[in-house]
Amino acid sequence: MENLELDGVVQQQKAKEPFPSNIKQGFQKVVKKLSLGRLFSPIIYGAIVGFIIGVVPPFQKAVIGDTAPLRVVEDSAYLIGESAIPTITLIMGANLLDGLKGSKVPIKVIIGIVAVRYIILPISGALIVKCAVRFGLLHSDPLYQFVLLLQFAIPPAIGIGTMTQLFGAGQAECSVIMLYTYGLATISLTLWSAFFIWLVR
Repeated sequence: MENLELDGVVQQQKAKEPFPSNIKQGFQKVVKKLSLGRLFSPIIYGAIVGFIIGVVPPFQKAVIGDTAPLRVVEDSAYLIGESAIPTITLIMGANLLDGLKGSKVPIKVIIGIVAVRYIILPISGALIVKCAVRFGLLHSDPLYQFVLLLQFAIPPAIGIGTMTQLFGAGQAECSVIMLYTYGLATISLTLWSAFFIWLVR
C-alpha cells in the first residue's frame, strides 16, 4: 500500500512540473546518451568561437583589428594557427611510422578503402561537378572546376588520425590505412590531376 501511495505522489509531482522543465530533462537525457562532448573536437570549438567573434559586432571591435583593445587575443590565435602546419606534419609522420609496424587490418579492407578513395570517389566527383556545371549550378571557370575536382582525389585528412589519438581508439588501424593511402597518393594525384586538367579544358 505504501509503495502505491508513493507512486501516486511521484506521479502527481511530475504532473505538476511545468512543461518546459520536462523538455529540459528530456534534452539532458538525449545529450547524456549521445555524449556530445566526444562529437565536438577542439577544431569545432575553435570554429564556433571564431564565428561568434566574427559575427557579433561588439566582440569583433574588441578583438579584431590593429586598434582593438584585445588584439593580443587575435595575435595569439594567429600564432597558434601558424604552428598547426608543422604540428600536423609531425602527427602525420608519427602515424605513418606506426603504420610501418603493422596491424590486424585485413588486406581486403585496405584495398577496399584505397579503391573507394582513389577510384570511385574521383569518378563520382567528376560526374557531380560536370552535372552541376551543365545545369548552371557552378561557374564554368576551368580553374574553379579543377580545384573542386581535385578535392575528390586527395588523401584522407590528418584530422582523422588526430582524433583517433585523442580518443585512444583505432590508432593502429588508422596508421596503417594512412600509410597506404598517402603512399599511393603520389601516383593517384598525378594521374587524376592530368585527367582533371584534360576534363576542364
